[in-house]
Amino acid sequence: MEKKRIIILIISLLLIIVPFFINVFTIYKLISLALGIILFDVFLALGKKMHLFLIIYLPILLLVFTYSLDYMKTYMLDLKPIYVLENKINNQVSIYNSLLYRIYKCNNKYIFDNDYKMNYACETNLISNIDINTLLSEPRQSYKKYKHDFIKVTGKVSKIIGKSKIELKEYTTTDNSINGYVKFNDNSKLIVNVNGADIRNYKIYDYITVVGLLDSYNKKAEELTLINTKIEENNLYDNYLIEVIESEKCDNALKDYTDNYYTLCLDNVYLNYEVDNYELSYALKDKKITLEDLVKDSEKEINNGHTFYSLSKFNILSCQNGKNILMNKNLDKDYSLCEE
Repeated sequence: MEKKRIIILIISLLLIIVPFFINVFTIYKLISLALGIILFDVFLALGKKMHLFLIIYLPILLLVFTYSLDYMKTYMLDLKPIYVLENKINNQVSIYNSLLYRIYKCNNKYIFDNDYKMNYACETNLISNIDINTLLSEPRQSYKKYKHDFIKVTGKVSKIIGKSKIELKEYTTTDNSINGYVKFNDNSKLIVNVNGADIRNYKIYDYITVVGLLDSYNKKAEELTLINTKIEENNLYDNYLIEVIESEKCDNALKDYTDNYYTLCLDNVYLNYEVDNYELSYALKDKKITLEDLVKDSEKEINNGHTFYSLSKFNILSCQNGKNILMNKNLDKDYSLCEE
């Protein structure tokens, strides 16, 4: 019996120790540890004078010790963990879930998330994108497919809920839609918990790309929920082409355009972004663009505190009193317009 106990002890210790020297992730290391601890308990149980308390207590102590050792060796030495289950997103991103923590593996770099408090920690460009229309076409099937996975979704903002949530819905575009307008489908939606991210610059109809954990599905409301989210920075509204609609008849009268902006011999100005076409008046009011953005590469002339900017397709007279006049390119400079 004693020889049998020694063999069981040796095997149990080998099953416990060997996984710490294998630096690849495999579920078999976790199985090996579990079997090793079970056999160690068998070794204790076969002892003639072993107290029941020790039979229960020592394996638990061994479990806590190996769990802590696994955490420390991964944290300090970047070795692959054992006490985890892997959620492999792709070859560059994996999420290792453990009892008290998870680990983001981003291009072989480990980022620890104790108590599951951290938002998505890898670069957002490491995950393939899913269009919101695809995700919400069959929300139940999407939840089955991506349940508790990190996914990246691009869509248009349909609603902003306080400071902590953004709603995305399926949408369809129209032939002549401007200012980002689309028609939303109310049958299903995705609720994005933004977790403290700054969403002040987002407006209804804006494009947004977000990475998050698909956490839940409300069958009655056909509602999916993303948590632990990270908003992807994009430059969709940084570059644009200008289109000018000149007035067929010009009476040299200023016309109200938007707050403190006027037009002269111009019917409208459009900003053609890669994704949407916006009226300049709407973009200014929506703060997608500022006067400084418009004139940053233009030639300028200053006269008595007034500034005349020469743009490629129209000119801007910025008056000292705050009035800004968008002028037909063919008109001469006339600083007296600031006094009207």
